[in-house]
Amino acid sequence: MENYISEQLLAFGEAVLLGLLGGLVYDLLRAVRIRKKKDLVLTHLLDGLYALFLLLGLLWFALKIGKGELRLYMIGGIAIGAVLYFCGLSQLLRPLWDFWVDAAACLLHILWLPFHFFGILCKKLCLFCKKLFLFLQKYATIFTYKWEFILIRKHCTDRGGHNAYKKGKKKRKKK
Repeated sequence: MENYISEQLLAFGEAVLLGLLGGLVYDLLRAVRIRKKKDLVLTHLLDGLYALFLLLGLLWFALKIGKGELRLYMIGGIAIGAVLYFCGLSQLLRPLWDFWVDAAACLLHILWLPFHFFGILCKKLCLFCKKLFLFLQKYATIFTYKWEFILIRKHCTDRGGHNAYKKGKKKRKKK
């Protein structure tokens, strides 16, 4: 098994590119995190996503480029690539990422509006139905009360009152 300098230089260059790509992804996720500074759940989720991306990238790099071995110069190349990105390209690309994150947020907001209005409509419809059913329940109670009152008045004797209604009820049962 031989080590060729040209293969090692090629692997080192690819490691630098992997470091640049890692920095690029970090800057993209950073633009999202800055937009929602106080949302700790989003921050932790994006950090976990970034760590997963780096882990998978490093695994792929070790298996494909390093042929199953991760050598020290490859890790150094990744670090050098990240440092080059953050020292040189990050300042140039950060306004671009901020613009695209703002544009994506506006687009998502516009796409969310129909669902938001549908939710408001459903909430108002539920309140209306709740009030309607409460009214119908009271209406039925009042209607039943009026009907009983009419029956009481119909079957009462001259003296009237509830006792006369009960007496009239007993007379009807006997017949």
